Amino acid sequence: MADQTLIIPARREFKYLVPRREIAPIRDALAGICDPDEHNGPDGTYNIRSLYLDTRDLQLFAANEREAPRRFKARIRGYPEAPGPKIFVEIKNRHGDVIRKTRAPLPRDRWAELLHGFGSPEVADPDLDAFLFKMHRYSLRPQVLVQYRREAWVSRIDPYARVSIDGHIECQQCSEFTLEANEAGWRSVDSPLPIWLPGSTCIVELKWSDAVPRWMMQIVQRFDLLRHSFSKYCYSMEALSDDHYRDYRRSQSAFWS
Repeated sequence: MADQTLIIPARREFKYLVPRREIAPIRDALAGICDPDEHNGPDGTYNIRSLYLDTRDLQLFAANEREAPRRFKARIRGYPEAPGPKIFVEIKNRHGDVIRKTRAPLPRDRWAELLHGFGSPEVADPDLDAFLFKMHRYSLRPQVLVQYRREAWVSRIDPYARVSIDGHIECQQCSEFTLEANEAGWRSVDSPLPIWLPGSTCIVELKWSDAVPRWMMQIVQRFDLLRHSFSKYCYSMEALSDDHYRDYRRSQSAFWS
């Protein structure tokens, strides 16, 4: 898999919850206007693992839950199946519907040391400075590790238009600066009861800059998609809460359906 670095313009992102059984016709429609992302693996997907940070009293979680017009997320992202030497620190800023994301690479073998001030990065990076400013300004600490599989599509005709289909979303508590996981400790996020929908669900996300492409509007209309707010971080935190533990256990049998 190639290096996951790319230039990310200011953009809009609309999300839709779609039952897994209804993804195939959407995929067929996308194939007429988009190409599979170069990072997709042999099965058409790739694995993403993100460590989300928050304040001690979960101010970022609360801002997302109340849909504050100005808010941000801070995360550390890796690609477990990628042979590349980098992980990425990201700040995802939201102002209304406009998303601006900063993203800086760090060496996979010593990123935690660099974030704690032990040593200096090889190259100065303003996006890394932005991440460190937020991390120290708000005393951000690890809260939850989230991983999922992504199928990504890139428009052949637009300057920037992408579609991602995320599934098999799972999480586990994590209070350390690490992307290593307890493989027996994952808890599903996109299974039926945590999201109050029947059957296992995928998150279809449309991303574009400037004007929404006509073909995206046609896909939304053709498949009768309803926009839905879905934060992987927030849903993961709720899935890990004691109140949702019983729902989580009941929903496991449907996760891989």
